[in-house]
Amino acid sequence: MNKTLMYHSIGNEGITDLGAERYAVSLENFRKQVEFIVRGQDLQITFDDGDVTNYKYAFPILKELKLSAYFFIIVSKIGSSGFMNWEQIKTLKNEGMIIGSHGMTHKILTGLNEGDLDYELRISKKVLEEQLRCDVNYFSIPRGFYNINVIEGVKNNGYKAVFTSNYKDHDGFKIGRIAIKADWDLEYFTKVINDGLSLKDKAKELIKNSSKMLLGTNNYDRLRTRILKK
Repeated sequence: MNKTLMYHSIGNEGITDLGAERYAVSLENFRKQVEFIVRGQDLQITFDDGDVTNYKYAFPILKELKLSAYFFIIVSKIGSSGFMNWEQIKTLKNEGMIIGSHGMTHKILTGLNEGDLDYELRISKKVLEEQLRCDVNYFSIPRGFYNINVIEGVKNNGYKAVFTSNYKDHDGFKIGRIAIKADWDLEYFTKVINDGLSLKDKAKELIKNSSKMLLGTNNYDRLRTRILKK
C-alpha cells in the first residue's frame, strides 16, 4: 500500500492559525525529505490549504527533482495574503502538478446543511475547473472531520477520491495521509516511512480521532482551541 504524505506550509512564514506551527516544515527538512523520497520511495505528496510557501519553496524543489504532488486549494483564500494566486496555481497545473479542492472556505463539513455542503463541495470544484480549464477530481477533507453524509457528497459531486487526515483510511475511495510535523528530523521521517509511526504518535492519533468521534465537531474544536491558547 502506497503511503501518502500531507504537508501544509513550508517554513513558518506568516503563520496565524492556532496550531499551524506544528505542521510548518522547515525548508531544510523538506528538501531532505523529498531527496529521500526521490531515491526510490513509492510515496504520494500532498499539500493542504494553498499556502503561498507551497509555490515559493516546495514547488521549485519538486520541479528540480522531477516529482509531482497534489495541491489542495481553499478557493475563497486564493489571492489573499499568505495564499497562492490564480497565476501561481495555473503554473503548478501547467507543470504537471495535480490541483484539488479543499473546500470554498475550509469549514468543518460535518455540521453543514445541504446548501452549505453543496457550496463547499460542488461550487469549489466548479470554480477551480472554470479557472484552470481542467477536471478537478480530488477533494481533501478540511480539518479532518467527515461522516457518511460528507463522503457521499464528495462521491455525488464527481470526485474520484477523497484525501483524509487519518492515515488508516484506505478503502479505494478514501485515501489516508500521514501528517508531516515540524519537529520531525530526517531520522524519524525515514522511520515513519519504513516502519510507521512510533507507538507514542500512534497513541496521539488514536486519542485525537477518538476524541473527534466522542466529543463531536463543536466540542472537540472548542477544546482544541482552549488547549492551543494555553
